[in-house]
Amino acid sequence: MALPTRSRIFLPSLGLYPPNTPPNLFDSAAAHFSSIPWCASHMRPDRPDGPDPVLFVPQGFNPASDGEDQFFGSTLGKNPRALRHMLCLFRPDDAGHLRDPARPVYRVSALFSLGDEGLSGYKSVLHGGVVCSLLDETQGIVHELNAALDKATTTSTFLTAALTVNFLRPAPARGELCVTAWVESVQGRKTLMGAELTGADGSVFATSRSTWVALREKL
Repeated sequence: MALPTRSRIFLPSLGLYPPNTPPNLFDSAAAHFSSIPWCASHMRPDRPDGPDPVLFVPQGFNPASDGEDQFFGSTLGKNPRALRHMLCLFRPDDAGHLRDPARPVYRVSALFSLGDEGLSGYKSVLHGGVVCSLLDETQGIVHELNAALDKATTTSTFLTAALTVNFLRPAPARGELCVTAWVESVQGRKTLMGAELTGADGSVFATSRSTWVALREKL
């Protein structure tokens, strides 16, 4: 599969290897999350006859240069007390899903491994701004993934136009968390999305709704 221009998604099972990607970026994340039972369960088929989830490192955690994708890829990702690992996955509907350009991916999950409370606000509690960032970033990954897979429905750059977050309970500032993001509807240039932040026992720490807008092509 050809790698679209500027895509930095690292997806080994489909042969997507962006240049200058750190060689252990994917393997170290996959090994880490595989060693944690509840995270490993996300990395297996969700039904006996279901396809294997497709695992990848997102663009934001694999920046091309010092001038872009720095928040997750460097500011957080290169601080061991902040974000140690990040790994994403999606579940194809069937064997033909990946190869069909008319069938986008509508749901993505992201696993995050937080460091030694370097992202805390209140003691041992994840800062609310970081919660918003995790939710927003994962929703954006849905669009980036479809662009990397050459889905015909994703021909533009998408930006967050609105984001509403509901904080349901404090999230821990250390350990592993999961964000699942999904497309709710597409209305012309607007895409309405949802997401939730969960932990080891399935507790939902926060939910969000957002509106994403496709940028108009320059004339």
